[in-house]
Amino acid sequence: MSQLNRRELDVLNILWKTQEPMTSTDIVNEQRGLTQSTVIAVLRKLLNEDLVEVAGVTHSGKVLSRTYRPTENSRDVIMNNFADDYANFKNVISKSDLCAAILDIDQPADQMKAEIARLKDIVAKLEKKI
Repeated sequence: MSQLNRRELDVLNILWKTQEPMTSTDIVNEQRGLTQSTVIAVLRKLLNEDLVEVAGVTHSGKVLSRTYRPTENSRDVIMNNFADDYANFKNVISKSDLCAAILDIDQPADQMKAEIARLKDIVAKLEKKI
């Protein structure tokens, strides 16, 4: 898959933030600047790329609407896109600086502790490889 564009990332981000499948109208209502036609076109493309799936059908007013949720494949694609973007800047931003910036983003203490523990495991595995 090629690089995801801004709108595709917006729609995926909205879907990943919620625990419940969403209709296209729900997605439009979550972010200013998104139109129904844009969201439908993006969802169609994401469906074809196996980045979202139809979770079910629900009533939206008087009509039936599909609900969508992201697939695990979308997480992998986002990670690969992020890594590709980082590769373009690796001469400017070190991995340690990138990790420090990401970890500096506010989050609850329990999540931060879990992230630190995971990072320690990753670093320990990398040290064993060396």
